Amino acid sequence: MNSKFLFLSIITIQLTCIFFLAINLILVRWEIRENFALQANLIEQNEELTNQHNQLLTEQFFLDSPARIEKIAKQQLGMVQKKPLEL
Repeated sequence: MNSKFLFLSIITIQLTCIFFLAINLILVRWEIRENFALQANLIEQNEELTNQHNQLLTEQFFLDSPARIEKIAKQQLGMVQKKPLEL
């Protein structure tokens, strides 16, 4: 009877451990799946932000172009280019 009780106790402990490990495995897989989804979203956001950054850089280069600044200075502000003095 004592060996039968010991055997049942060991089986119960093993089944409890297997159940606990199975639950943990499910939780870890769920967390991994969520993290992959989060990573995919972050990659997409990064691509969108990179595109916006490139568009803003292009706009900045256009707005800072010397020809455009000179045109605005002449047309809107009425500025004229001063001729250099001859010595």
